[in-house]
Amino acid sequence: MVLVIEKKFLEGTWWKYGLAMVAAKLGLWVALAYHWDPGQDPIALFRLSWFVMTVFAVTAFLPFAAGRLQLRRLFWFSLVGFFIAETAYLFLALARFGSIVPLLPFVAYLQFYVTCFGLGVVVEFGRFVYLKLAE
Repeated sequence: MVLVIEKKFLEGTWWKYGLAMVAAKLGLWVALAYHWDPGQDPIALFRLSWFVMTVFAVTAFLPFAAGRLQLRRLFWFSLVGFFIAETAYLFLALARFGSIVPLLPFVAYLQFYVTCFGLGVVVEFGRFVYLKLAE
């Protein structure tokens, strides 16, 4: 007889991955703002744009919190949504669409992320309901 111990998904120091992604996202955001306006003070940028900074931090950390709650599908949908949203944000910001309509990159970021996260919620909880009905 063999004892099998299943290791939980994102067990241990899972929060370090989330914090690293938050730091990378906010660092990229500050670098992009500094690229557009080299005279910008990073502290003033955080003070003036606390809502945008908070949204970026939450969307970067949320996949890892979902993964720690053992919601694997939601973790993957959310993580992929974060990277797709980040790609859309960077494309729109670097292609100068943000200078024409300033909130366009941020709104596109939120739309992509919320769409993928919502799809993950539907898949994760749809599977849960299916398994409960199959019992």
